[in-house]
Amino acid sequence: MPERIYTGTTLTFILAGPFFLMLAGPLLASLIVTAIIGGKDGLIALLRKFTIWRVGWQWYVVALLLTPAISLAALYLNTLFGAPVPTAALFGSVSGLLITFATRLVHPFDGPLQEELGWRGFALPRLQERYSALTANLILGVMVVIWHLPLVLMGMLPAHLLIATLAFTVVFGWIVNNTKGSVLLVLIAHAADGLFILRNLGLSDVDTTRLTWLQAAVWVVVAVIVVLRYGPTLVRKPAQVGGVATTAPAALSNLS
Repeated sequence: MPERIYTGTTLTFILAGPFFLMLAGPLLASLIVTAIIGGKDGLIALLRKFTIWRVGWQWYVVALLLTPAISLAALYLNTLFGAPVPTAALFGSVSGLLITFATRLVHPFDGPLQEELGWRGFALPRLQERYSALTANLILGVMVVIWHLPLVLMGMLPAHLLIATLAFTVVFGWIVNNTKGSVLLVLIAHAADGLFILRNLGLSDVDTTRLTWLQAAVWVVVAVIVVLRYGPTLVRKPAQVGGVATTAPAALSNLS
């Protein structure tokens, strides 16, 4: 029996290995490609994007609260259609939330760390060299959606949440473009995403399906608001100084 257990465990690990490598694909690809084309200096420059922390305090508020607020908005909108009102169990203990958040920040096989350096640290700056920020983020969003398709095929992600993934990409592009390219800030925002949804228990299948649709809808609304407010650059609109409009990069400096 022990031999069978050992053999089964080993076989499971071998079969699951490629899947786990795929999960960390954006992280691994960004490191490998950067090392090839940029060498040690390129890797250092890429990893330093985790250390860009001197940004306006308001962006820490956005990073910490925006994604939980979207989750909560979907939860409470769901109650208007007959879902149970969320209880205190939704939030769990403060220590539990902090541990979950901290774990998501550093776990290489969880979404935040496995994705952000690759998408926002490596791919987005290169896309924005050729396209407007909005177009670049929409292109990146399609790439991110395609990368998530295996999760849909395996039944781990509802297909309609791919709409939220595209909107999510635009919103995160807005955050990174307004924080001097800080991967740290989008890592924080990503780690904060889903903390409440994962703790929401006791919903029927119908209520759960509706909840995911509402979550996608709220993400789309937030993305549309960002685009309407900030335009194709996804940064603060030029301010008038002495009758002359400042450029987008100059406006960016005002956020630090």
